Amino acid sequence: MNVSILDYNAGNLASVYNCFYNLGASVKIITDYKDIASAERLVIPGVGSAKNSINYLKEKKMFNELKLFTETERPILGICLGLQIFANNLNEDGKSEGLGLIDADVEEISIKNNSIISHIGWNKIEINEEITKRLKVKENTYFYFCHSYSLNIRKKAEIIFSNTFFEKKIPALVIKDNFLCAQFHPEKSQSAGSRLLENFLNRL
Repeated sequence: MNVSILDYNAGNLASVYNCFYNLGASVKIITDYKDIASAERLVIPGVGSAKNSINYLKEKKMFNELKLFTETERPILGICLGLQIFANNLNEDGKSEGLGLIDADVEEISIKNNSIISHIGWNKIEINEEITKRLKVKENTYFYFCHSYSLNIRKKAEIIFSNTFFEKKIPALVIKDNFLCAQFHPEKSQSAGSRLLENFLNRL
């Protein structure tokens, strides 16, 4: 089982690498846009500024390569910011264009006293029958979140997704074709996160 983790100057690379390695995968970190096309399974982690990350992807010629990769049938996993870059538009640190795979915008969760509210810590996700079937995630499973922005999804019928609740409903999982993405951090979510990553490995 081969996994390529994209280094786009915004990743929680070591933790993600170690999780897949401990699951028995052959893991490599890729830094060149040319390596995206040959990836068997592609993982896009993410911790950092949305605008800076999008600019980096474009500067390093990764942006268009990611668009091309989404048209293949090979599995893609996006984590946190690595999920958000697949929306239409991101609004963190100014507006930036996303990859447009998900018909959504990325907006702040909430603002109180002129400060953006952050969702940090363990929270359970809403489970439906389809997610249970595909991912073997049980009801009341907790995952670790760390983010201040979330998806505002428009065409909800086109995708399968799961919510969590913090200030409002927040999409926690998105499944579309070969695409699996999580707003939470499976690499920080102990056994529940490991099960989700193992499921991702077995999708090909």
